[in-house]
Amino acid sequence: MAGASIAERLSGEEVFRVLKSSLRVDWRDYVALVAYELDRDPFAVLAAIILSQNTSDKNSIKAYLRLREEIGVTPEAILDASEDSLIEAIRVAGLPRQKARALKALAGLVAEHGGSEWLLKENPWRVREELLRLPGVGPKTVDVFLSIYRRAPVFAVDTHAARIAKRWGLVGEKAGYREISRALLEFFGAERAEEAHRLLIALGRTYCRARNPRCGECPLREVCPSARLH
Repeated sequence: MAGASIAERLSGEEVFRVLKSSLRVDWRDYVALVAYELDRDPFAVLAAIILSQNTSDKNSIKAYLRLREEIGVTPEAILDASEDSLIEAIRVAGLPRQKARALKALAGLVAEHGGSEWLLKENPWRVREELLRLPGVGPKTVDVFLSIYRRAPVFAVDTHAARIAKRWGLVGEKAGYREISRALLEFFGAERAEEAHRLLIALGRTYCRARNPRCGECPLREVCPSARLH
């Protein structure tokens, strides 16, 4: 089986059903969904995703809640706050200076366009283009937002999704972000992409770990082309 693709054994829809029936996904474990449930505001969700970069959801949730309590998660509040106060509020998320500058840049862009409504009403690909010009904002950050808030046909790729796509044989070992994103979107379909993204995170955290993967317990062990290699 080694070297094959999981797509030769099951469709994306079938894999999705297996994952959904086997894994626990709680919105309280994902900072973007915490922001969505608490504030229902596109700017707040984007701010939360920025905080999640290069850290755990546990730490980014702590940082988001502290930012929300001490400063606020509106463009106006972020712009009014000093950089030092932002840094202190979000320190637990790591890279606080870099993330504070990214939050300031995001707040400035959104304010320039008249507020959070721009994130909802502008063409999603135009939003993506402008957000990607900001310092500290990469494709994963933007795609998570567009997937959650705009239901755009994108597949956000984090370290778990990238690792799993390679182990499943959907892409090669040297594949970059865009290739992996396209492959996962095609495999799962746009209508399942947002939920599939969270399921892959749960799969990566629980079974398909970077080190010492728990292949013998994985719900996809019978069809995963890499299961016998670990």
